[in-house]
Amino acid sequence: MSAHRKLATMVMKFYASTTPNAQRAIMPLFLADVDPAKEVELVAVSLMGQQHKSPNYTAKHPFGVVPYLEDGDIGIFESRAIAKYIVDKYELTSLVGKTPKEKAAINQWLESESHNFHPTVGPLVREVFMSKMLKRAADEKLIATNLENLGKVLDVYDAQLSKHKYLAGDTYTLADAFHTPYLEKVRTLDVFAGVLDKRPHVEAWVSDITSNPAFVKTTKLDWEKATPF
Repeated sequence: MSAHRKLATMVMKFYASTTPNAQRAIMPLFLADVDPAKEVELVAVSLMGQQHKSPNYTAKHPFGVVPYLEDGDIGIFESRAIAKYIVDKYELTSLVGKTPKEKAAINQWLESESHNFHPTVGPLVREVFMSKMLKRAADEKLIATNLENLGKVLDVYDAQLSKHKYLAGDTYTLADAFHTPYLEKVRTLDVFAGVLDKRPHVEAWVSDITSNPAFVKTTKLDWEKATPF
């Protein structure tokens, strides 16, 4: 069977907006050898308009956040679960490993993204954007604490990346993909100035994965032309 098997013609529906979590969820679709325009319908959920808290949306996603994926009678919430579903659907085995050893190496860094990396960088990015949107002063204590914690995490990553090109070895995997959307924020937002400069192996890795064509395509999704929720 082909690595990217032919699928039914039913189009998936991806409910989201322009968030790093949405990018994480849909990125595997761009890593597959398919035309996303033919495989998925983008449905724009307005966060400013609180559509994600409406009864029509919470009937789909019980926690009232984006993204959410519908594929026929299958409904999936949580960005990482959506991404893993797409990986399974398109048989992208190279991203998740084939042997128990490969899977273990990848899975530990997938867990690190969820439990070590994201808890430091996610609240920080959210605070930067919310303070700008609400035109209020940023919480400097929150920023300082999370920058310190992020630095500790990235020190571990720098040591790992001094030995391998990617987190789980010398091959790009889902562990690298999951880190990419928020690392793009680390690379571009002023609040993170100097964070990468101090860690040359992380800096090289970030430059590599954020220039991956699949990720670049997620940043170019035209949500203004998406189906309104």
